[in-house]
Amino acid sequence: MRTPKLMTNYTHLSDADLASFAMRTADALRTNANFPDLNPAFADYEPVALDYVAKQAITAKGRASSQQKEEKDEAREALLKQLRAIASYINNFTTVSSIQLSSGFYPVADPKGSQVPPASSWARIRPSNRPAEILLEYEAIREAYQYERQIATELDESGEPVWQPLPPVSDSRGNFYSPAQDGVTYYFRVRSMNKRGVSAWSPVASRKVWVD
Repeated sequence: MRTPKLMTNYTHLSDADLASFAMRTADALRTNANFPDLNPAFADYEPVALDYVAKQAITAKGRASSQQKEEKDEAREALLKQLRAIASYINNFTTVSSIQLSSGFYPVADPKGSQVPPASSWARIRPSNRPAEILLEYEAIREAYQYERQIATELDESGEPVWQPLPPVSDSRGNFYSPAQDGVTYYFRVRSMNKRGVSAWSPVASRKVWVD
């Protein structure tokens, strides 16, 4: 039987997605009684998470100084180190999937050979080299023959994205979306499909787009 594990490496996340993930995990761990001896302790983790979120918000505006960008990069490395340590601790602390997932961390994708394809463990939105266009990226799933994608530009009353379908694709690379509107925050998610079924949705990626 496969032992469930959490992902420990989050270097693939974009700056915006990492900031969202930092808040997700901080919110999940703040009053979480499942890890009384969390190591590093939440009191040590939260300031590092909030520091990165604050510095990322400054650089996301596109007018940050080189010093501010350097400070953001240093805060990112500190956060990634904390995330790696906490996920490793939880993996060693328990093999109960529901307890692990209560931390807000992402699970390791199911190994190949499962009938239904696993979900992509990450998704992100990146700028394109072409104007008014964004690049939609996500983890490739070997077992998938097609990917179902959704995008949103607004939230409903409960704060959830109002999803709109995109045409399905068979590759995780080279997926562009246009026209992207200046100053609009885009939300994106994907799930994998094969003849045996459909995976869960990936984590939601978000990015405020600045069009040159």
